[in-house]
Amino acid sequence: MTATSGRFAIDAGGTRTRVRVEPVDGPPRVAEYPTINRAAISAAEADAVLAQILTDVRDRIGTGPGVGWLASAATDEHSLGSESARVRRAAARHHVDLVLSNDLVPMLWGPPALAGTGVAVVCGTGSGFLGAHRDGHTRRAGGCEYLGSDEGSAFDLGWRGLRAAVRAADGRGPATGLLAALETRAGRPVTELARELAGRPFPKRHLAALAPTVCRAWLADDAVATGLVEAAVDELALGVRTVAKRLALPPGYAVAALGGVLTGCPEFFALLRDRLVTKGVDRVQLISDTVSTVADALRHVVGTGDRLVLPAALRPYARLVRP
Repeated sequence: MTATSGRFAIDAGGTRTRVRVEPVDGPPRVAEYPTINRAAISAAEADAVLAQILTDVRDRIGTGPGVGWLASAATDEHSLGSESARVRRAAARHHVDLVLSNDLVPMLWGPPALAGTGVAVVCGTGSGFLGAHRDGHTRRAGGCEYLGSDEGSAFDLGWRGLRAAVRAADGRGPATGLLAALETRAGRPVTELARELAGRPFPKRHLAALAPTVCRAWLADDAVATGLVEAAVDELALGVRTVAKRLALPPGYAVAALGGVLTGCPEFFALLRDRLVTKGVDRVQLISDTVSTVADALRHVVGTGDRLVLPAALRPYARLVRP
C-alpha cells in the first residue's frame, strides 16, 4: 500500500468499538465508541455510531484516499450481504474503501504466530471460532449470537451465574457466594435483577457485565462458580479442537485468543491456554490490542497500492465495500 492512502482499522465488538486511524502525515490515533452490533443496541443507535465513526475517520485521514478494515462481531458469512449494504451506505458519504469481515478473520492473518494457519477464538461478550489452513481452506464454529451459541463467553458466564444465584435463593440449587456477590453488585435481590434484565430489549451486554463477578467468585474458590468457569473453558477448548479437526490441522498449530474475558481475567486465560496446550496446540497468543492486529492484517493481507484486493482465502468471510 502506498503512502498516499490513510489507513484505518475498526474492531467492533459486542460491547464497544475501537478505532485506529493512521493518517499519511501524522502518528496513529486510537479512539473508543459504543458497539455497532444490532444484537446489542437498536438498529438506529448502531447506524448512528457507525456514521459517527466514519465521519471521525475521514476527518483524521484528511482529503486523500482512505482504506480500512471493519472487523465486526455482528458479521458472518450469512450476514455479509446485509451488513455490507449497511456499511456501503455509510462509507459512500465519506469516500473510503474497506474490508468488512467477522472480528475473528483478521486475527488469523494479523499475528505473526499464525500468518494464515491456525485457529482464532474470541471470548468476549460473545464467543466464536475460526480456523484457516495454509492450503486456503477455512472453517468456523459458533458465532450465531446468544440464542444459538456464545458458549463460554461473558454472556454465558453472566447468564449461568445469575441462574445459579436465583436457584440458590429459592432452594433449588446449592449455596453459592454468587448470590451475595450479585445482589451486592445490583443493590437488590437477584430475583428482581433477573426480572429486570429479562424485560430489556437487548439483554446480552447487560448479562455479559456479570461475568467478572463470576470470575471473582471462582478465584475465591466458590464451588458453583468454579463449575461454571470449568464448563466455559471446556466449551472454548472444544470449539478450537473442532475447527482444527475439520481443517485437519497437524499437531503444533497456533491459536490466537482474544476478548474481554481473557484479557480481563488472566487466570481464566491461563486455564484455557493450559487446556489447549495439552491437546496438541503449540502456542496460544493472547491478543490484547485487537484493533492494532486488525491494522496489521490490513497491511499484510489486502494492501495493493491505493486499492484493496481480497485474497481468495478471505472471500467466504469478508467482502470489499467501495462507495
